[in-house]
Amino acid sequence: MRKLPVRFAIVFLVFLLCGLVSAAYAQELFLPEEVRPGLKGVGKTVISGNTIETFDVEVLGLVPQSPPLSNLIMIRVSGDVIERSGGIAQGMSGTPVYIQGRLLGAIGYTYAQTDHRIGLVTPAVDMFELYNQMPVPAPALPPGTTALRSPLFVQGLNARNTRYLSEALGTDQIQTMPALASNYAHGSALLEAGSMIGVQLLRGDFQVASFGTVTHVKNDGRFIAFGHPFTHRGNVDFFASAAYVHHTLPSLDVPFKIVSLGSTIGKIEQDRAVGLGGSLGDQPDYLSVNIQVRDRDRDIRQNFNVESVKEPSIMVPLVISSAYQSVDATLDRLGAGTSFVRLEFTAKDFNQRMIRENLFYSDSDIAVWSLTDLLSGLELLANNNLQEVDLQDVRIEVEVAQERKTATIEQAVPSTFYVKAGESVDVDVTIRPYRGASETRTLRIEVPQDIAPGFLTVTVRGGGAGYYVEKPPVHTSLLEPDEGEDEPVRQIISGAESLDALITEYMDRERNNEIVAEFYPFLDNRPQEEGQDELGEEAEEQEEEFQAPLGYFSWAEAPSEATKVRLATQFVIDGMATFDLNIYQ
Repeated sequence: MRKLPVRFAIVFLVFLLCGLVSAAYAQELFLPEEVRPGLKGVGKTVISGNTIETFDVEVLGLVPQSPPLSNLIMIRVSGDVIERSGGIAQGMSGTPVYIQGRLLGAIGYTYAQTDHRIGLVTPAVDMFELYNQMPVPAPALPPGTTALRSPLFVQGLNARNTRYLSEALGTDQIQTMPALASNYAHGSALLEAGSMIGVQLLRGDFQVASFGTVTHVKNDGRFIAFGHPFTHRGNVDFFASAAYVHHTLPSLDVPFKIVSLGSTIGKIEQDRAVGLGGSLGDQPDYLSVNIQVRDRDRDIRQNFNVESVKEPSIMVPLVISSAYQSVDATLDRLGAGTSFVRLEFTAKDFNQRMIRENLFYSDSDIAVWSLTDLLSGLELLANNNLQEVDLQDVRIEVEVAQERKTATIEQAVPSTFYVKAGESVDVDVTIRPYRGASETRTLRIEVPQDIAPGFLTVTVRGGGAGYYVEKPPVHTSLLEPDEGEDEPVRQIISGAESLDALITEYMDRERNNEIVAEFYPFLDNRPQEEGQDELGEEAEEQEEEFQAPLGYFSWAEAPSEATKVRLATQFVIDGMATFDLNIYQ
């Protein structure tokens, strides 16, 4: 009989606590159901320096949305701050709006090329769900509105690398613009509602970031901002940085702020439809990248360091564009050249050092072509289907000379065309360096003991021109592909069953400076009767019928893996030659 009151008390306590939480929210937030046209309030933002200023807000009405998202709230802004900024500006996304001292929400959308004083507010009640890391579906915006996409700005990247980065990140709705400075130190880094905040994807010698306005800050250091998604990737781990506004410029399209970033003050953890959520003090996990470039012609060396977020779809283009820019900045030219590249990847998951070295030549853009191994290595680690990799560090060394160090295979001649199974044969390969005298390199081919008799075709080629190459040996351009380069890239399907095996395959891939002799041995699997060591006349006749007309051995199964012999040179090897060996038992 005493249990019922206890249970009742527990249930009552739960409802009481829920009521207290709701009441607390109600006291702090102005809920959408309370909104009426004509309500007046204020907004807080920064249009210059670090000073938070206020402006007037008038509610015009509600814009219906699909559940569970509350209605968006249409407002008109006014006052001296708005006159100076030219209206609602890019970078004002996340600007808190208060009515009767309670937080209504954050400015997240405006109407481009119209009245810049009209905007849409994302309700605070929805944004507060970010504190609980609750995903919220994206709103269906009214026609003619555009999210106040905080411009994705870059510092240190030239036009072509910025263009590549924009395409790689899919920034069709994020404006790309140059930043004035990096690690700008000015004013207080104190974060409060209305403060500017930067969201960095890349920091160091090159910067890739966005910025917006803080909507709300909790006492424990958690905050919400923007009022719309940035990358919309849900759980994220981005740098949160202090920001300084140099000036806010009016514009016929959408006014915008000129901003520089300060030091990292925390991290962004949530990137959802209603905005961003993060925490102060905590540092995100990041990838450290060191890039060393040498221009051999001018004997100039430069060293670059950046730190990138680890989200794979973002990290790969950030590292690639940083490496491109490092080569561009050191060479201070575009065009042909030969490069030696050394890559080293470090992660907690490796049981070995992952190092890749290669030689490259391009007749049009050596900076881009030099880093194809870097791209494939990053893709392998970030997107392999065997094991997640916690990549910690990438070191890139590039040495470039304008001299063309290529050679073409002219012919390949074996020491004999008749080879017994199980024996070896030397192959003299004649190569002609670019504008130079021909040279001879010798490879030794070991013929398997169990190979089938008959003709065996041997192909001698450059290491960059295999049967399944990703790109042709002579590079044209990756950033501006020709029509022929629009075809899907063919890739070898790896049979590796572990991460270490996959890494070994990557490190041992053919190199562009190698001469490769390659053949597919078809094994002699014909059945033989017991006690019969030699063929009689009848068996010989049967064998003649069994043999193909040209002496090739017939097989029922698929061919075995290719047998290869590789020889390194000081040239990027181009061209191909073939010959047939007559194999006998």
